[in-house]
Amino acid sequence: MKIYIIGPSGSGKTTLSKKLAKKYNTECYELDCLVYDDEHDHVKRSDSEVERLFNKIINKKSWIIEDVGRSRFYKGLDKCDQIYYLKISKYRVYLRVVKRWFKQRLGKEKYNYPPTLFQFYDMIRVARLYFKHEKDKLKKLDEYKDKVVYLTYKDLNTF
Repeated sequence: MKIYIIGPSGSGKTTLSKKLAKKYNTECYELDCLVYDDEHDHVKRSDSEVERLFNKIINKKSWIIEDVGRSRFYKGLDKCDQIYYLKISKYRVYLRVVKRWFKQRLGKEKYNYPPTLFQFYDMIRVARLYFKHEKDKLKKLDEYKDKVVYLTYKDLNTF
């Protein structure tokens, strides 16, 4: 099974991908971890390295990918069997980003990069950009109508 999950920061992509990975006995990949090398101080990788790593993933027999819907990874939409689009309200996303940051600062939640004030502002910025371009993401998904499942916040609780 090849599953691609799209949603804003704080929408529940990681939680959903872990549940599906367990259900289908496959690996899940956060594409942020391709773009940024968290084992080396969250340094941004070169475009060619990101492309190489991404191609390696999408050529596997099964996978679960989660991302904010960056166009550089649209090739994964062609290769997947199912697309989950997390349709979560702006209010809920911003609230979850704030809660996540505080939990990470208190050491109650794992993080890929240190929960600094700069990272908090960056997560808010990324969420705002996501919603600014959400119509473009939805328009792109029209090409994949037969394999897109739209999930709301309430739907996520059923997994």
